[in-house]
Amino acid sequence: MRKLLPLTALCVAAPLSLATAANAQQTLAQQTVTFLCAAPTGHVCQFAVQTGGSQVNFALASGERREVPGVTPHADKYCVCDPGPVTPDCKAPLLDHWCMGSWLDVDAGLNSENDDGEQVFAATPRDSE
Repeated sequence: MRKLLPLTALCVAAPLSLATAANAQQTLAQQTVTFLCAAPTGHVCQFAVQTGGSQVNFALASGERREVPGVTPHADKYCVCDPGPVTPDCKAPLLDHWCMGSWLDVDAGLNSENDDGEQVFAATPRDSE
């Protein structure tokens, strides 16, 4: 009888913990995630977010933020380029363009890998004046 009680408790607890983990994953997938264009004034960031077989594309002007629903942090990937377009390998298509260089995991917080403080953005006529 003493062995039966812990085994019964384990059999009851295991499905509950699996259901809790599945609910946590589902909740994680339903998060709204914020993206920020941290490019210099006058620039436009082109974002692409790869989510479970599809891709969401959008543009943000410098300093703008956008909330994107249905993104799974640490599972979905994103790339940002200035001025764009976002390429399949997330590398700059031309010498005067900038891209992150690789697809990165979406973070649950603020997503912007274009704010490293270096002058890595494409020069526009306005920038060179």
